[in-house]
Amino acid sequence: MNKIGEYGFDRAFESSLFGELREQWIRNRFIMDTVLLRKPSLKELSAASFLSVVESDIPVDLICSQKLFEMKKLASCFRGTITSFFGFESHLNSSKASADYLFAVSSMRREREALATLVKEQSLPKEFFKKQEWKNVCDFVLEWSNKDSVLYRNVLGMWFEFDMAENSSETPVPCIFLHTLPLRNISQEKNGTLHWLTRLALPLVTGKSISEKTEQNILHAVQNLPPNALVMDAGVMLSRPTSGVRLIIARIHPDQIIPYLRSMGWAEEKKDLSALIGEITQQISRLVLHITITENGIDKKIGLECSFAPDKYHLETRWKSFLEYLVDKKLCFEEKKQALLEFVGIEQEDRQRDFATENYQPTVKMKGDDFSTALVRYISHVKLVYEPNKAVYAKAYPGVRLFGCEKAPTHDAM
Repeated sequence: MNKIGEYGFDRAFESSLFGELREQWIRNRFIMDTVLLRKPSLKELSAASFLSVVESDIPVDLICSQKLFEMKKLASCFRGTITSFFGFESHLNSSKASADYLFAVSSMRREREALATLVKEQSLPKEFFKKQEWKNVCDFVLEWSNKDSVLYRNVLGMWFEFDMAENSSETPVPCIFLHTLPLRNISQEKNGTLHWLTRLALPLVTGKSISEKTEQNILHAVQNLPPNALVMDAGVMLSRPTSGVRLIIARIHPDQIIPYLRSMGWAEEKKDLSALIGEITQQISRLVLHITITENGIDKKIGLECSFAPDKYHLETRWKSFLEYLVDKKLCFEEKKQALLEFVGIEQEDRQRDFATENYQPTVKMKGDDFSTALVRYISHVKLVYEPNKAVYAKAYPGVRLFGCEKAPTHDAM
């Protein structure tokens, strides 16, 4: 705090003419740092504040200062406690220290309601409301927050993912992922149970009806799910020229992926995807499938989300070997590997208590408010993107999540 140059006033203080102003500025700065800017509880932070808390822990090889500045500027558009889970998307086989910004809004702990308040009071930037895509998203949020709506019960949360384009002056348009109640294998007689998604949720987000062919293909994708597999997210890429609905399928066994894709009409002459799945399952313990449904069926591009189970968050030690595997396969730059491993860590309110997954849980699952917090930085997953006859590429998703732990009873309370 004693480096005046950090605040951009060093040239003004070079002359003794400004000596008195300099002393006054230092006194004012001390007051601001110790009183006015006293660190608030992590439970009270906004999206932009969360970013500021972890900013010093983000290696420059992962996200450069300019991109972080743009992300904070974007995050500042969303006031209030609308999120406790955010992260980044970083291309691993690229030397650019750039990343996309994403955050989740849960239906729990009033995050959904806080977002709805921003919409109702038109507290988002005016430029947003001039964009049809944002008008559609706002319509969805209002419907989602309506307790009488089927969306209120079926949508557990929504992800906002922003492609941090080179021209950051344009009004950002998000990609939207709806985290739903698990969608499992259904019979044709129960097709109507998904109308809330195909005829209400997705049309609200996109501003247009889903075509009959696309709806049938979505239903077919759910009907053909292997036993135990489930769809946990449905997404639309509002910021991209591509069409279709992204489905994220969890709890599918690696051996079930190729037969499942074939049941959807997906095919390739070679067996490269099968070989890739066989190889990466030797490295990781959890595989989640990403597919895109269009009018013509399933898109050729397939996403394989790689991670480890059970979740250990920043305590997971197996990422190092998997990232080294990606470096060996020319899918990850060495500096990106190092940056991801350096990013991992924790900001803990109760420094006397060790973080343990049996004690701490995501704050959105906490019922009361009497708990200590931990802001955990970890690698959520790495996604490999496969398309026949094209090079595979990898993207990492470092995440930051707020956890809570019930406070130990004091002497007086015992």
